[in-house]
Amino acid sequence: MLSRKEKAGFAVLIVAVISVIAMPLLAQAKTENGTVVAIVNGNKIFKSDVESVLKQNKISSADMNKVFPIVVNQMINEKLISEAARKSNIERTSEYKHQLALLKKQLAKQIYLENYVKKNVTDSAVKKAYDHLKAVNEDKFEVHARHIVVKTKAAAEEIIKQLNHGANFTELAKEDSTDHASAANGGDVGWFTEGQLPPQFDAFTNAAFSLKPGTYSQAPVETSMGWHVIYVVSKRKVQMPSLADSEMAIRRSLGRNAVQELVIKLRAKAEIKHFDMNGKPERDHKKG
Repeated sequence: MLSRKEKAGFAVLIVAVISVIAMPLLAQAKTENGTVVAIVNGNKIFKSDVESVLKQNKISSADMNKVFPIVVNQMINEKLISEAARKSNIERTSEYKHQLALLKKQLAKQIYLENYVKKNVTDSAVKKAYDHLKAVNEDKFEVHARHIVVKTKAAAEEIIKQLNHGANFTELAKEDSTDHASAANGGDVGWFTEGQLPPQFDAFTNAAFSLKPGTYSQAPVETSMGWHVIYVVSKRKVQMPSLADSEMAIRRSLGRNAVQELVIKLRAKAEIKHFDMNGKPERDHKKG
């Protein structure tokens, strides 16, 4: 008998699997041999087809036994719906042809951009971007800090007095800080570098980097959040992740940049005419 928590988790699992099946992923590679788990109007569903869906969804072997029959039934439903759609001659309708044309255009754009990004985001480009990031951050430092935020300067000064008399910083943060997200962790805001935080927190950043590890600010620091008392836990040179750990993020960034540059080039070559919402010409662009 499953507990309420287990039932809830199982329900989420089922929804996730069914969502995958309902997508156009049923184009699994199918072999005409193996164990048959269902036959729908003469069309076979193989055990390998079901296992392929479950593996794509990263279902554990323990959960696989539970969801297997549910997935089989969902695949049966999918086959029946596909068969009904085919028999209805839906593919001859203008709506189907219109949607298919849109899908073809979208697919063409997608494949074109994927090929463009692959061509421009090479291994050497990734390595060059990583080396640049490494060089930029080579001499940078980062600080690990905690803070206590209160509404008034007087309240912040009272916090500092308590710290000077031996109060525990993390405990005061839990009790008094209005930044509830960090208060639960004793005011911990993690590691950050100079220039990483938004400009409105420049005073906070400057104060944190001026402190030695193990010390706290002796004067309140004001930002848009309120008045801060800052404690620096540690300071170190920026820790750069390895190329292997950074590669995917760099590829995504370079890919976005490549697409943006492509759009700029295409607009520069195009003749673009702008109209307002009433169809009145606004301005002509021979280029861009």
